[in-house]
Parts: sequence; C-alpha cells; structure tokens
Amino acid sequence: MVHVDSATEAPAGWDEAGATADAGRALCGKGWLAPASVLFVALTVNLAGNARTGLWDRDEPRYATAVREMRARGDWIVPWFNDSPRYHKPILSYWLMALTTAVAGDNPYGARLPSVLAGGGTCILTWWIGRRLLGPRGGWIAGLMMAVAPIVVAESKLATTDSLLAFFLVGAQACLLTLSEGPSRRAAMLFWACLGLAFLTKGPVALALIAAAAACAWWLGWPAREVAWRLQLRLGLLAFAAIALPWYLAVLVATRGDFYRFAIGTQIVQRVTTGMEQHGGVPGYYLALSTVAFYPWSAFVPAAAFGAWKRRRTRPDLAFLLGWMVGPWLFLECLPTRLLHYYLPAYPACALLVAWMVESVASEGVPVRRWPLGRLAMGTMIVLGLAGAALLAAAGALRPGPTRPPLMLCSAILAAGTMLATIRLRQGATRRGMLSAACAWWLIMGITGGWLIPAAEEFRTSARVGRRLEALSAELGTPIVLLNYQEPGVIYAAGHPLSTVREKRDLERILDTRPELLSAVTPEERVAYSEKYALDMATIETVDGLSLTKGRTHAIELVVLRRRSEPPTRGDSTARRDPAEQPLVK
Repeated sequence: MVHVDSATEAPAGWDEAGATADAGRALCGKGWLAPASVLFVALTVNLAGNARTGLWDRDEPRYATAVREMRARGDWIVPWFNDSPRYHKPILSYWLMALTTAVAGDNPYGARLPSVLAGGGTCILTWWIGRRLLGPRGGWIAGLMMAVAPIVVAESKLATTDSLLAFFLVGAQACLLTLSEGPSRRAAMLFWACLGLAFLTKGPVALALIAAAAACAWWLGWPAREVAWRLQLRLGLLAFAAIALPWYLAVLVATRGDFYRFAIGTQIVQRVTTGMEQHGGVPGYYLALSTVAFYPWSAFVPAAAFGAWKRRRTRPDLAFLLGWMVGPWLFLECLPTRLLHYYLPAYPACALLVAWMVESVASEGVPVRRWPLGRLAMGTMIVLGLAGAALLAAAGALRPGPTRPPLMLCSAILAAGTMLATIRLRQGATRRGMLSAACAWWLIMGITGGWLIPAAEEFRTSARVGRRLEALSAELGTPIVLLNYQEPGVIYAAGHPLSTVREKRDLERILDTRPELLSAVTPEERVAYSEKYALDMATIETVDGLSLTKGRTHAIELVVLRRRSEPPTRGDSTARRDPAEQPLVK
C-alpha cells in the first residue's frame, strides 16, 4: 500500500512556513497529541449547550421517554413509549442512554451522551485510518474535518441511533482496512464485534451499508476477495451471533413475534417500497443536501474523488475510500425513503479523500487551483461561504431578540474564515488554508450549540406545553388527554405517560369517567371540535411558539374540555355521521 510521505515538505513560500510548520509537525509527530486535539475539538462542539437545550421533537423525546419507562417498568428487553411498546429500533441505544442518564441525570444532557461520545469516537477512528493511509498530518486534518462538519456535529448532539451506528460502521471499515494489509485475527474479530453492535443499534441496514461499500470498492479495484478470506467467517459469525442474537431471541419471546411483524412489515418493507412519513426525495437528494451539511469540505469532494478515480489502479486504498463513499450513496438512492443522516457512516470517507488531496497538493508544492477541478472547489467554497454568511446576517437582522447576536457573530466568522482560507489556498498554503476553515467552523459550531440554539429555546412549544399541562393538572385535579397535538416532547416534559385518543369513541369513554379533561389544541382545532363533536372548550391560556417539525410559528391553547348538552348546530354531511365513526385526529 502506498502512503503519502509525511516528511515531504513543500518549497518555501508555497505551504506551511517557519513556526507554523514546526508546530504542525510537532503536534502530529507525538502519538497522543494529534488524537487528543481531534477529540477535544469534537467534544467541545458536541457538548456545547446540550444541558441548556431541550430535546428536539420528535425522535429525541421518544428515545428518552422510552428509556425512562423501561427503567420504571424494569423491562430491559422491550422499549415502551407512553405505555405502548415501541418497536422502531433495536435495543442498544436504549441501553446506553439508560446508562448515561443514570450517571449524568434523567435530562437532555444525559440522554445525548452516547451520541456525543460516539461522534468523538468516529472522529478518532477517522484520524486513525487517515494516519495509516496518509501519514500523521493527513490523519490529523481528516479527523479535524469530521469534528467540525455540520452534519457530524448535529447528529452527535442528538439522542438517537445514527451517531452510534456511524461509530460502529467506521470501526468495521477500519478493521477491513487492516485486513487488506494482511491477516489479523484481532482485526477480524473486531470487525464482527462492530457489525454485531451495529446490528443491535439499527438492524439490517448496518449490514447493507457495509456490503454496499465493500462491493463498490471491489469493483473499483480494492482486494475485497482477499479480505473476505481473512474475515474468518465461521468464527466471526459465531462472535456476531453471540453479540446480537440473545436480545433478538429475547424480544421474539417477550413480544410473541410482534416486534418482528412491525420491524419487517413496516420498518423494512415500507421503507424500501414507499417514502415513509413523507420522507421522500428527488434523485440526487444526498448530493444536494451534503453540499450544505458537509460544508466546507463538500466543496473539495468532487476534486478529491476525481483525483482518486484516476489513481485507483495504483492505489488500492483510494479504491477503498471511493467504494466507502459511493457504495452507500448508490444503495440509499435506490430507497424511496430518504433522510440525510442515513449517509452519516460514509462521511469519513469523504473527509479522508479530501485530506488525501490536501496532502498531495501540499507535497507537490502547487495551489489547489492547479489540481483537476480545483478551481471549481475554490469557487464553490467562496460562493457557499459568502452566501451562508449573508443568510445568517439577514436572519439576524430580521429576527430581533436573543438570537440576533449569535447569528450576526456566526455570519462574521463565516465570512472572515472563508476569505482567509481562500487567500491561503490561492497562495499555495494548502494545509494552513484548510486549518483556517476548520478553526472558523469550530467557532461557528460552538457558538451555534452553546449560544444560538439555547437562545431560541423560548420559541419551542412542546416542552412548554407539557410542563404547563402538568402544572395545571396538579392545580385543578383534572387529567390530561392529548387530541391532535400529540408531540412526544409534551409527553417527555410531563414526566409520565399521557392519555392519547385517535377516535371519537375513545374520547367518549374517557368522558364517561371524568367529565372534565385538560388538553392542548390549536385555535382552529378548538372551533372544529366544538362544532363537530359537541364539546365545550374553555381556554385557560395560550402558548405561542415555533413548530420545529413544521418550521413555522403557531399558537397552542390549553383548554378544559367537557361534553356539551346540545347537539352540533351545523348539518353538514360530516356532522350527521355517527360521531363514534369520525376520526378525532386527521
């Protein structure tokens, strides 16, 4: 395998010079200092503001509430949400969140810790792979790119499964790289262990993403057949089964097969045949969104991929990285259900390819614009960077209040960082240019997580609604029932399961036992329910906020509802139907 010589220096005046070059060599030359700096950068942005930011609807509250209910039930096999089984994902993320919330508290900070640590671990694995392929400085640059990439930071701050899955799959890729260099029982067993843990995190998609990457890498010239012989298939499958099989058998027995009926019939079949929950997308969805979500490094990915494609026959490691990047993308583009975080495990390959290009350009002593597609890369970085700075400035100007200062500061940093990086890249100081961009995005991600998002907390609705409903329920002695507004954040904030109804008959049964109920509705829903279902709804207070799932402001009224003695006055066809047959929630 061919590696970039980390000792090769560019001619004076083209790249790093003087003290800056000496400092870079010293940092990357010490075995512990480079990964420590990568981990430090990753953890600072991943942790920033987590304790002051509530859980994001809708997935985060579902996971955190399920962990809370599993602990209350003493049931560590079947996840439950709001007193109902939750079969959407396997168990490992719930177990890890239960561990971290036991240590750090039952709060958003504790629930997010597994993702935070997994995100930092993914950056370290990226550094490790880059060190083997590109040398110390190349690995360090790749690790820093991952640590500050917006999509990586965002997923590392969410109490969901995706950061964990990426960590285990990148670990599996690191093992495959080791096996491509020669037989290793330790690497083979670690590969199967990573695969088993990934399977416990998100199910069969883990196997599909690894298989897609390996198949594409083999087609491009990577020695996949030799690696397959070194995987010790029989022993490896036993290790995989020992990790994954016990829980899958236990949940089969505990749910009498319901978990598998839902997981296969809904989670797998529907995802590969229809766009679930309106999560579709046009062809090229991942390429288009990655341009923004992986910025600024996305600007250099086409140039790096083109250079790697031309050299893949003589550099099997480049074929490995290309397959890792392209294979999952092709697989995910074939699915009608598209979400950007599905591609998260492949972003390290993008960072490594860009770091390889940076090292190649720097060692040759030429500016990036001399590289094929290099001018396009620099132009894309400048246009997107300045456009992003202008959008942030406009948002700050149009939104008065606590979010204005961080928005304006991020705008200034983005503009200055883009221009500084561009100047250095044009001068041929390639490494310094990329480090300038990394520093700018470290500041932007830190300010966004630690200042901007907490400053917008007051605009978020569901948590405030949940807390107020719980307080009013305790004050009035009136139970809560959720009608159409059933955001998981309301249930998490209430601190215990809440009654939810989907049909008129279900509400009637509850009203038979409790004549008054507390609920939360929009003004339009209050009018519609009063007319159609013969309900009196007395508004107690109104909560104004922002719907994060719909991206618009709205008002939620907290109401006391009871039966109305007289029938509905409107005689339309809907009102004349049997109320018990009318859905309460659309």
